[in-house]
Amino acid sequence: MKKIYIIIIVAAVLAVIFLFPSGAKKSIFTEKVGDMTLTRYETGEVAAQQISGMYGLKDIPLAKAYSAVYMSGKGTMRIWAVEAPDHNVANDAYNAMNSMFGGSTGHEEHESSGDAGQTGSHNSHSDAGIMNENFTKPIRLDIMEFEKPDVYMMNANNAVNYYYYFKMNYNMGRVYWIIFDSPDMEYQTSIVKQAVMDI
Repeated sequence: MKKIYIIIIVAAVLAVIFLFPSGAKKSIFTEKVGDMTLTRYETGEVAAQQISGMYGLKDIPLAKAYSAVYMSGKGTMRIWAVEAPDHNVANDAYNAMNSMFGGSTGHEEHESSGDAGQTGSHNSHSDAGIMNENFTKPIRLDIMEFEKPDVYMMNANNAVNYYYYFKMNYNMGRVYWIIFDSPDMEYQTSIVKQAVMDI
């Protein structure tokens, strides 16, 4: 009889380990990114409400919305993701957003990026505490050695760094926006790279 109880307990422990692994995802988010821990996440209407006030992202057709906060002893990272109803729609919307900020989409190498200087005049949307400062022109980071996506970074008053990128597969496209408040750029870059790969 004692052996049966032991077998049942072992089976229950194994079931918990396999059904709820330590790296389990919550929505689209992993519980850890580097040494940062997921402290809050939202989906659906709550995340959509946050995104509706964010300059750039608010114009992307929305099928699903996600937001998350990660924290460590070195800083806080906030992520928003917009999933469009179709990956082609998402791609077009991302290219339009990137061009608006002054980043290259690969299609307008010879076009003017004069719109980049206008971002400050449109920044009346400040939900979630972002997009209410003048931003520098986006810079593409060389952090992804073997795969897409291209990750762009902008600064606001040299205090907070903003990253954005686009990921898609055959049936889904998401535009991601990250705010990171750590002053350590090497740390930021390593965490953002991990987030791009894992989320």
